[in-house]
Amino acid sequence: MRALVTGAAGFMGSHVAEIVRAEGHKVLGVDDLSGGFLENLPHGIAFEQRSITADMDELCEKFRPDVVFHLAAYAAEGLSHHIPVFNYVNNVIGTVNVLSAAYHAGAKHFVFTSSIAAYGHPHSDQPFDERTACIPCDPYGTAKLACEHHIRSMYDYHGGPAYTIFRPHNVFGSRQNISDPYRNVVGIFMACALQNKPMPVFGDGSQTRSFSHIGAVAHAIATSPFIPDARNETFNIGGDEPMSVKKMAEIIAAEFGIKPNLQFLVARKEVRHAHCKHDLAKRMFPEAYRRALDIRSGVKEMADYVRNRPLSAPTECPSPIELYDHLPPSWSERLKHSQCK
Repeated sequence: MRALVTGAAGFMGSHVAEIVRAEGHKVLGVDDLSGGFLENLPHGIAFEQRSITADMDELCEKFRPDVVFHLAAYAAEGLSHHIPVFNYVNNVIGTVNVLSAAYHAGAKHFVFTSSIAAYGHPHSDQPFDERTACIPCDPYGTAKLACEHHIRSMYDYHGGPAYTIFRPHNVFGSRQNISDPYRNVVGIFMACALQNKPMPVFGDGSQTRSFSHIGAVAHAIATSPFIPDARNETFNIGGDEPMSVKKMAEIIAAEFGIKPNLQFLVARKEVRHAHCKHDLAKRMFPEAYRRALDIRSGVKEMADYVRNRPLSAPTECPSPIELYDHLPPSWSERLKHSQCK
């Protein structure tokens, strides 16, 4: 099989590409390196540095992928309120562009990583399941849901490619970019721990998430095209253990052998408690869940990884701020000193 993986030098994409390559398939990775790193690329794959908003037709026609794993995105949910145009171009237009090129080249399967952000605020005390109405509350979630709709409508109208859609949430692990101050709270906390800086917490830190180690998530994504019953289905994927952001900061501090030093900031407008049910994914991808690490084991795995690598330069905001209203003061202060004002 020939597989094209977008975002292959990034966090999730590199893990998916590694698994697919290890199964003996030919892999072409695509990444613009805006948030990923060449060192993340798995051994034995071909690589093309390219934006997903650039022309993809010639590349796909030449490679002729059987399956496309589309993981490239700028996944800063909170920042998407302030860079909505960039968000929609990068996430919606980029996805449409990759999907069209895949269709032209005869790809049979398209795997897309959406997000728990597609659900928006919970409307009950129950975790989201795949039947929960999607009412996203930020541009990032809106973009991901729009991509889902487009992928389904493409299949319904054109008859292909078949698809599998995943809604992961709060994924962390080795190869995650810990130098992006606007996304990946686990990475942000680890970068602070390495530099002996306070860990920034919006509000009182009581907001909860089910943090998810990359192992099970990547394995389910990578194997989905080979499971017939996963064809044209949508899955929540991730961990089951609710945990507050404050508690996560304390676990990371303990792992690095330091006392928790939390800097409480003005609360953001965000979903307070976001959790998913994974019954469908557990039935469909039992091997992935057998490989799952719990939160503390996952934190140790990631901490061991980042301790043995130099801290990269900060990955700044990828676009000039379009809307300043309600921009968190800590971000506003940081942006005064960056090129993306």
